[in-house]
Amino acid sequence: MKYIIKNSLLKTSITSLAFATSMLAVGSAQAKVSAEEAAKLGVSGTELTPMGAIRAGNAEGTIPAWNPDMSIPEGIDPADKISDPYAAEKPLFTITAENVEQYKDKLTAGQVKMFETYPDTFKMPVYPTHRKSGYSSFVYKSAIENATRAELVPSGNGVVNAYGTVPFPMPNNGEEAIWNLGAASAPVYFKEVNESALVYRNGKRLEAGSISELYNPYFNPASSLDEFEKENYPRQMIMIQQTAPARNKGGATLIYTRMNADKTPQSVWSYSPGVRRVRRAPTVAYDNFEGLGKFNTVDSGKGFNGATDRYDWKLLGRKEFYVPYNAHSFDRPLDSFDEMLTKGHVNPEFMRYELHRAWVVEATVKEGERNVFAKRTILLDEDTWIPMVADLYDNRGELWRVVLGNSKRQFDRNSVMLRSYMYHDMVSNEYLVDVLWNRTKKKLGQGSGTKEYSYFKPATLRKLGVR
Repeated sequence: MKYIIKNSLLKTSITSLAFATSMLAVGSAQAKVSAEEAAKLGVSGTELTPMGAIRAGNAEGTIPAWNPDMSIPEGIDPADKISDPYAAEKPLFTITAENVEQYKDKLTAGQVKMFETYPDTFKMPVYPTHRKSGYSSFVYKSAIENATRAELVPSGNGVVNAYGTVPFPMPNNGEEAIWNLGAASAPVYFKEVNESALVYRNGKRLEAGSISELYNPYFNPASSLDEFEKENYPRQMIMIQQTAPARNKGGATLIYTRMNADKTPQSVWSYSPGVRRVRRAPTVAYDNFEGLGKFNTVDSGKGFNGATDRYDWKLLGRKEFYVPYNAHSFDRPLDSFDEMLTKGHVNPEFMRYELHRAWVVEATVKEGERNVFAKRTILLDEDTWIPMVADLYDNRGELWRVVLGNSKRQFDRNSVMLRSYMYHDMVSNEYLVDVLWNRTKKKLGQGSGTKEYSYFKPATLRKLGVR
């Protein structure tokens, strides 16, 4: 497939560029954009939004211009996690196995494979496209500042001089783009109850529950880049308490993620109620299978997660795709997952797709390195840098996994956030759905809290553990 960068900054095909930006040497720090280039970013009156998205809509009018509205819509309760501002909308059309040929140019290989594998049940209801969601003035200011100061470290496995939001709103290459993945915004502290489910080929499920607490120094508007780097804070600290199934109850994990893994690698600690000990887990990374049913690798979360150093990264430009978007209806309250988590894939009635422009990033395992996924193609939403679809290939070049990612505006946090992710194994016909809220009445924390950096320490794990 040939990707075209539909942007007046680069009005040419990726083929003619010969991937020039992707061929920058990984062994040297990547260039920042000039102040003149960064002037194209702005909240209003500029060619690009602060996040680097093309402000204008498309020529056909099927993608509107960026027009964020941060006001709370009438009838929406910000404290209610299932509030849906688009509940009254109906699909414009539905893509099925019978008409998929008509829409293939706006689908990934993995999405097409879903129709081939589940021709009678997999569908994509396509709704009107909205680009009304936005972020705070702190996020936008940080994005514009990052454009002229953020740099990759020489190995590519880290970023310096970035703070508050995506490091590279105007990425020069694939590795810069992948560092933007899911890095637009987050509350400084939040706590929530989550469930996940692994759906087997026969439709039976293995379910799990957890309570997650997150502290995000990187996104703290009350701090600064200087303080963040001087104190060597983690980008994010994640405390996870297992509540189900029964054999895992009482277990807990603490994870520190970093902006510069070269300087300070990611750290993981775990507590097991069986031995009542906190242990450092230095090998939990890359393609180790972990989590519910050991279904997913550590680095396949959201399509990609963790160290970038085992892959060569290419930025293939922007292209229009039908992708999961504004997934408010996915969180509707349920007493049981029977209706929602059907055999093969989630019930299409719970999904919403829209037409959006996405950055396309391709990762290929470096010569001499290994990973169970030899190649990945990842779509990053141009407005939010949220990963929406990822196709993961095995070492024979065969499509193995298809990842679909939901996102939506969370009114209690007044920003666009990652939501549930669906990981489809196209060989076993099983799938995992992570971060489900349907059977939890309310989120905990509501995007705020009093927990501080000192709480997110290994010693806290044992206090949280319940035998």
